[in-house]
Amino acid sequence: MASWRQQALIEAPVEVVWGLVGDPKRYPDWASEVVEVTGLPAVDQGVTYTQTSRMPVGSRTTTFVVDELEDLRRIRLRCVESGFYSQWHLTDARGSTFADAEIGMDPAALGPRLMDATIGKHWYRRLLGQSLEGLREAVARARAAG
Repeated sequence: MASWRQQALIEAPVEVVWGLVGDPKRYPDWASEVVEVTGLPAVDQGVTYTQTSRMPVGSRTTTFVVDELEDLRRIRLRCVESGFYSQWHLTDARGSTFADAEIGMDPAALGPRLMDATIGKHWYRRLLGQSLEGLREAVARARAAG
């Protein structure tokens, strides 16, 4: 099981960052791999939804579940088919937000295990870096819009 963990300071209040991170419907606005999220009327622990994601080869639509949720602080999402997960923990940092994020996979099937073992760490590192940059850009767009 490979994963990549990274921390970042985002120059926005935790409420603003949580508005993006805590709602998977907003992920296409900033998360580099997410194309579309459907079937999520409300975000709550245990809820499932459908997500279309860019993959190393093409795109794929899968079912995700909200494994953990603590309002304004923590969210953990997991793909029920592949075992891919992302988790975000946010902390107020004097008006900014400290984000501690991890992306990885706990694969059960052979295909995801092979992907995880061969390109996993590299892909997760790139994916998380792009997502953090996308989050910063989304916050800047929201700030500019007023």
